[in-house]
Amino acid sequence: MDITRCFRTLGISGHEDMSAIKKAFLKVALKYHPDKTKNDVNLLQRFIEARNAYDSIIKFKKAIK
Repeated sequence: MDITRCFRTLGISGHEDMSAIKKAFLKVALKYHPDKTKNDVNLLQRFIEARNAYDSIIKFKKAIK
């Protein structure tokens, strides 16, 4: 997944610190979590994309340090 797409998935610009990134991820994850969305397949996919985006951003941030 492209890193700019990861930022867009979480609704951030990319200049945030790690705590802001985590907060953005939690906001998106809670919104699309399967327990809250009655197992809607499309929303489950959004949840998975958010998780993958967060993982990619964490790896990217660690790599540039």
